[in-house]
Amino acid sequence: MMFFTLLTILIFSFTQKSQDHFKIISNPNTSDKSLGVFSKYVDVFGCGIYAEKGVPDEKVLYAASIWAELLDNNEDGKVDDPFLLKVLREKNAFMPIFLKEESSSMKKFFKNYKGEGVSAVLWESEIDPSQPGHWGDDATIEEILHTINAVGHSSIYPKAFGLKPNTSLLTNAMDKARAGQFMKFPKSYPKNAWYHYDDSTCDYQCMAIEYLYWMIVSNMEILNDSKTCNRIYNEWELCSSKLLSSKDIMGYSLITSSKYRIPQNAPNGKYYPDSTYSYTEH
Repeated sequence: MMFFTLLTILIFSFTQKSQDHFKIISNPNTSDKSLGVFSKYVDVFGCGIYAEKGVPDEKVLYAASIWAELLDNNEDGKVDDPFLLKVLREKNAFMPIFLKEESSSMKKFFKNYKGEGVSAVLWESEIDPSQPGHWGDDATIEEILHTINAVGHSSIYPKAFGLKPNTSLLTNAMDKARAGQFMKFPKSYPKNAWYHYDDSTCDYQCMAIEYLYWMIVSNMEILNDSKTCNRIYNEWELCSSKLLSSKDIMGYSLITSSKYRIPQNAPNGKYYPDSTYSYTEH
């Protein structure tokens, strides 16, 4: 019984450790016409998580941990790419969390938001801390990656991650992955394509961001189980790091280059830095 009690205390302490790095506070920008729809805020390396009233604290803190793990992927307490963080902060990058899709708060936010720090949103139902990044269950890693990539990487490394046709290593690799350069998705993709996105609302730049997401999480092995591979096959065929490295040589080389410090390890929603959480202005 004593051993069980001690084990319980240790597990609780280990879990609490992650939460101690982040604190939910009241929205500091309630007077802002767009940000005023939120009631909760968490600071993560100077970036933010804003959430509507009613979104469980557990999910807000989980999103904060995912954001931190993607910026500090080796969890040493310092961001991997200070230049990336500098730009994210300059653009006031943040992740909005709404209670539901097309809510009145979400409509009001986008009606009034004029910034450039938001590239994606999360709905409360899309967040499942028990299944980090699991396709169809938790979209937290995907949407936060979209934001970091679109707001940050595409602007600071345009020759690598530019989103317009014929401008970057990313779009060149995507054209190869789709077996052609398509401004909109075609009626059918060539048989030798392994990326075949077919959302009519997604333009070329949007497809490039989606492609970058698929590569990163495939390399992280987040998608590497037979059920997930089968579910995403109609859009993306390379569900493991092995498949990605052997088939998409251009894309794999891009996301694993030490020059760009793209996160390689899968976040688990538990940010346990080796040193004290802090941010120093560069």
